[in-house]
Amino acid sequence: PLPLPLAAAAAAMDAAVHAWDIAVATGQDLPLTEGLAEGIWPVAEHLVDHLRDAYQVFAPARPLPEGAGRAEALLAFLGRDPHWKP
Repeated sequence: PLPLPLAAAAAAMDAAVHAWDIAVATGQDLPLTEGLAEGIWPVAEHLVDHLRDAYQVFAPARPLPEGAGRAEALLAFLGRDPHWKP
């Protein structure tokens, strides 16, 4: 089992990234700010590679363009294209 603070942070990561998915798909303002991504980054680093390898719940990390911000880096690390448009 995950310690409660880590589980809460993982749930926050899940909610923030899925909010980005929905916002992009529906043409809304992007809710994943640099500050939010910075706060989520430690839990992503702690959990994502293990979950990707053991359960295939994340796509492979994507390459990042030079100068990418923390939000773009987080999305790419989670297997998303930060510049995807519908």
